[in-house]
Amino acid sequence: MKFLLSTTGLLASLASLALALPSPSPQSATPSSLQLEDIEIDDSLASYNFTPAFTPSLTDLFTLLDSIPDSVLEEGDEALNQWLIDNDLRDPSATLLIDDGPDVAPDLDSLDVLTPVTDSSSSTTTPETLEERSLVARASAWKIAKCVASIVQLIATTAVPAAKLLKIKKYIKALGGVKESVKLLLGATTKAEKLKAGGQALVYLSAELLGVGSVKAACF
Repeated sequence: MKFLLSTTGLLASLASLALALPSPSPQSATPSSLQLEDIEIDDSLASYNFTPAFTPSLTDLFTLLDSIPDSVLEEGDEALNQWLIDNDLRDPSATLLIDDGPDVAPDLDSLDVLTPVTDSSSSTTTPETLEERSLVARASAWKIAKCVASIVQLIATTAVPAAKLLKIKKYIKALGGVKESVKLLLGATTKAEKLKAGGQALVYLSAELLGVGSVKAACF
């Protein structure tokens, strides 16, 4: 080290070489083939504003999903249904709603990285006056209550495909677990904020959950 510090000629040469080297080009946060705009996702699903009223329902649902063994979900719908019945999470005589919502997000295995992304194209329109905000809040109160209830009752009342639940479970894990996933969903009120806070995984978690037929019907 002393030798290098005292050899000014060598340092000068190294400095010149460094300046001559081309600067590395910035890397995209996600592979170009996986940019959000390349995957058809309903903006309303990605931009949904989860208010604090959703905290208990999201926490309970995500905790329940986390408790289902991956092996059960990988085995398929019949194995999942039996596991839920065996664990008193579903009435064996219940008539289940069929989730007719299509898959709206890719499987986590197809994503190389899950890092925050800036989406400058997204924008939201909010009421301009306090009176308008108040009217919107009152009008949406019942809708929020219905949406929360649909999440609470999701597993017991809806035959959601095991593959879709496994995908949601992987997103939750990628985001840091149940508590962190709920925190991120509540803190990010638009698609742009979700991208910035949790990357594509957070956007896909929101879209996949709200894309379940019974939940979408109650929340929109």
